[in-house]
Order: sequence, then C-alpha cells, then structure tokens
Amino acid sequence: MEVVIDCYFDQIFSEMERSSLLSRYKRRALVNYFTAIIQGCAKGEELENTDVCERAVLAALRYHNLTLVENGSICLLGKFHNVLYVAMKLCFDWELRNNEIVSRLLNDIFYCEKTFERIFVGAIFGTRVTHFLSGWKSDFEDREENIRALIYFMDHANSGRLLYSSPASTGKCRFVDVPMESYGQAIPIRVVIQLGSPDILLLLLRYGASSFADGLSPSPLEMVLNKFSELEVEPGQYPPQLVACLRVLLRTVPLVRVNTPSHIADRSGVETVPLYDQYPKFVESNLVPPERSGVSPPELKHLCRCRVRQSLFDNWALPHGIKELRIPQSLREYLDLLAD
Repeated sequence: MEVVIDCYFDQIFSEMERSSLLSRYKRRALVNYFTAIIQGCAKGEELENTDVCERAVLAALRYHNLTLVENGSICLLGKFHNVLYVAMKLCFDWELRNNEIVSRLLNDIFYCEKTFERIFVGAIFGTRVTHFLSGWKSDFEDREENIRALIYFMDHANSGRLLYSSPASTGKCRFVDVPMESYGQAIPIRVVIQLGSPDILLLLLRYGASSFADGLSPSPLEMVLNKFSELEVEPGQYPPQLVACLRVLLRTVPLVRVNTPSHIADRSGVETVPLYDQYPKFVESNLVPPERSGVSPPELKHLCRCRVRQSLFDNWALPHGIKELRIPQSLREYLDLLAD
C-alpha cells in the first residue's frame, strides 16, 4: 500500500501544476482519491481504515518535508504545501487518533504559514465569505463541520501540548491563541469579538483561549465595552449577540479592570482601575454585575472557578479535564463556562 501512495507522489503528483491544489474542488478530488485507496487497501489487506489513513497522511508529510529540505528549508508553497490540507481533511474525515501524526501535521502547517487561520476562518465566518477575506475556501462543507474540525484540532493540540512562537505575541502561545496573519495578526478571540459571535467565543474560552495572550490594549473585554460605549441606544436595546459576548467573557475574570490612558498612567502610576470607575452606567444599568465591576467583592464561587480553571489550563486539561472532577454536574457546567 505504501508503494502505491509513494508512486503517486513520485510520478503523478510531481507532474501536476504547482497551482493544482489552490482550488478547493481539486483538493477534494485528491481527498476522494486517497479515500478510495484507504477503503480498498483496508479491505484487501484486512487492516483498519485508520491504520491505512495514517500511512496516507505520513506519505503526504514525507513529500512535503522532502521538497522543503530540497529547497533549503523554505516551503515551495503551491501544491507542495497545500497537500498538507489534503492530509488535514483525511485526518478529520477518518477521525485519526494518532496524536503524534496530527501534531506533526499542525507543526508543519505552522512552520510554513506561522498561523492556523485556515483552520479557524470557516468556524468563525462560515464558508461563504472566507474566500473574499483571505483568498482561501475552507475544505469543510459548512460552518458546523468547520466547528467540529476546529474542536478536533484543538483537542489534538492540547493532547500534544503544542506551543508556538509568533512575532505578534510575547513568548510562546497555544494553538488557540496563535495570531491570524490575514486579520492584522489578531488572535482568534479578537476576531470573534469583532464579528460578534458568542458561540465561537464560548468555544475558544472553554479551550483556554486567553483574553490577554497578545498583551495589547484594549483587551478583548475592553473591546466589547467600547462597542457598548459607541452605541446610542437605551440599555435594554443593546444587541443580544454583543450582550452574550460580554456575559461569556465575564465568566473568565475575577474582576474587570480597564486600562487607564497612558498619560494618566505615566503621571499617577495607576495602570488599571475597576470597571465601575470608568463605565459606571454599565453597572447602573445591570449590564455588568456589581461583583465584576469593583462595587462589590467577587463571589467566592466565581473566584474558585477562576482558580480551578487556571489549574486545569496549566495542566492542559481544559475543557475535558472538568469531566474527571468528582463534583455535581451543575458545578461541571459552571466550571466549563456554560452557566453564570
């Protein structure tokens, strides 16, 4: 079986045009080709489909790495790189569980692109607008499948404890916080907030996305507050999606503090103040509870949630490690940010 796949890359694939995998339908055709090989070889050699899939993915990785080495460790892009997205689709379609292989695939994608935005954009924006935003059509059918694929790769990134260095971030960051190059090097959580998508925001936060991963100002939470400030509507008429984004973010911080203007910080030495000092109307209108604004102390239950989640995050156990805790289901949902 390895001979069949290697011959394909050595003879047929090498003769294809460099841009042959730029179109989504051509990548899908190649996925279908390998799917037929996987099914046929698994049946003929009495193997598990996933075992044959592993060999197909490894062959794609070998081909990519071989062309990379031959070009002085510089990716040739085109079909030589896009074959990784064929391998990515195979991993997802066959639910490949080999973390070593999937981690290697993610590392190879990052080595060449310095971003994972092609995995994120379909889940964030859906499949119709991604081509106009970044020139890339998602390899997955619809937004729902894109979300499932994002979850699949976030799980593998956490299992492999993958960390990445990025020019747009300080130090190393996790898969979920890798900046999106075509979107101003913004971390995914910022893109989601700008779009106003509370369901994806909740998903990223559940997997440990940080509101302070890039250390930039304004923070994602301040971005939401600024959006509310710009609205000229009555408190009860705020956009529901924006309100939902704020509620989700408030579940992740013990107390909301906002940055003071730089000229004030330089003179006074006070870099942050409680939310109530800068946005009192949000507290008075019950948009932000007093326990998060600095008016009242945070609840002990919420402080415990923040501390337990930090411990789980440090041990790469978000969100699935919550299920292992011997606590009532209601508390599990609370820890998993599914309840206020």
